[in-house]
Amino acid sequence: MPAEKMNWLKQLPPIEMEPWADPRWEEVARYGEILFDPRQDGFSNELEYLADLPFRKSVDVKASPLGVGFEVLDHRCAYDFDKVMPFMRDSGVKWARIQSGWQRAETEIGRYDFGWLDHIVDGLKQAWIEPWVSLSFGNGLYMDAEPIQLQRHSTYFYSPTAFGEKGIRGWENYCRAMARHFNSRIAYWEVWNEPNAGYLRKPGLGAQIVPEPPSEYARLVAHTARAVRSVQPRAKIIGGSISGGGLCNAYIKGLFDSGLAEHIDIFSYHPYGAIPELHWPERLQYIRDQIARSGRPIGVWQGENGRPSEWNITGKGWKYTEANQARFLTRRYLTDLRLGIAMRSYYQACDLGNGYNPGPGVYSQGVINANDPDHYKPKLAFRAMQSFAWLFDSETRPIHVNFEVHPYGVTWAKTTRPVDGLTALSCGFERGGIPIYAYYHPSHIDSDYEVRPVQIILYNGGDFRLDRPVLIDPIAAKIYKIKSAMRLYENTPVFKRMPLLDYPLFVTDASIL
Repeated sequence: MPAEKMNWLKQLPPIEMEPWADPRWEEVARYGEILFDPRQDGFSNELEYLADLPFRKSVDVKASPLGVGFEVLDHRCAYDFDKVMPFMRDSGVKWARIQSGWQRAETEIGRYDFGWLDHIVDGLKQAWIEPWVSLSFGNGLYMDAEPIQLQRHSTYFYSPTAFGEKGIRGWENYCRAMARHFNSRIAYWEVWNEPNAGYLRKPGLGAQIVPEPPSEYARLVAHTARAVRSVQPRAKIIGGSISGGGLCNAYIKGLFDSGLAEHIDIFSYHPYGAIPELHWPERLQYIRDQIARSGRPIGVWQGENGRPSEWNITGKGWKYTEANQARFLTRRYLTDLRLGIAMRSYYQACDLGNGYNPGPGVYSQGVINANDPDHYKPKLAFRAMQSFAWLFDSETRPIHVNFEVHPYGVTWAKTTRPVDGLTALSCGFERGGIPIYAYYHPSHIDSDYEVRPVQIILYNGGDFRLDRPVLIDPIAAKIYKIKSAMRLYENTPVFKRMPLLDYPLFVTDASIL
């Protein structure tokens, strides 16, 4: 497969260090903590460095379920799209979510300026990244309500349907204009963003945030779908865009009870949280149960999810480091992959600049660092994104595996140590007949996790062979030869001493390279 080598340290500015300093402290200065290293963490007898993991440009990836967000560019104060694209061409992802910005596109009734959006859509298409559009938000030309002030810009988080015939007609005309203008370039249209989280709120209540009921959002979707399909009959309509949380199931049920399924092809969901694996399988099954109840063939996308790499923007006490952001990305992507989500998007491509952020500096949600507006640079999470894009394109499929993680150095049946096999997560994939086994400990992203040795047994039934086993670290983007492999039975690999981290490591065969 076409591949490029990563020269990451060359892309990053040098760090001044005292000559006596431990070289690993450079990682602390750069990423917030020390990265896994077999030589330093007690696994030099089991793992031998082979090579850096290559990466593929998006143009060289035929198809992939991996995406990234290019949201809020309609706000004008977010980031420089052109400075981000040189990195994104090398990302390997194939999808990009963008927001349409009705208020920016239509500043006079009936006159539309899509030039700024043309530049974004065409730039992504030229990089062989498929854009999909969130049609949002409101427009003061049609809404008799006070705008919502957001730092250096204002917007309208109100449904057009709340303003009678004038609001509905204006919205439908805008949606038709968008579908007509981008007819040959955009096939997927999402309706609004997180209606249950205050981004579709009742007008006239001042600072009080009261979301519109599910029925009102379903009504907005119906008007949007009819308008878009009147111009683009084969358009794919995405509904939901639900913000995650324990109370969202009632809202989701309300959407389907209100007839949402009649108008959509895909249901999108934003499962935010500090532990990507927590509750998501159950919530996903709830969504799929609602879809099954509707009787329509509706897919599910994970449309937005991520976390910052710097400073506490939410006041939740999260530990923000580049390393933690990278861990989150690997676990978010893998969770969606193992659950069969057709497309998953990471929020987002680049840090958001001054004017979007409520405090000083940037909103550091991006995989590209924009602290210096003149010199963007990749974060550790971008490296992890490239690693996943290299491993998981449309040719990689999930498989069922019997993968056991045991405590190291004790008899399994007699141990009183923590039972890693009950807490470690494992899953399997296959690519061209070559197995890819993933395993990790799903601890809280912000906990001070320490690497521990475990024993791994792969009961693969002889379906796959590991003749030259290797271990891949997606964050450090390194490939290691596994020197500790043995066989308990024929075609049953046993790895007697392997590292267990709080992000996925992959065991596979060297032939995949």
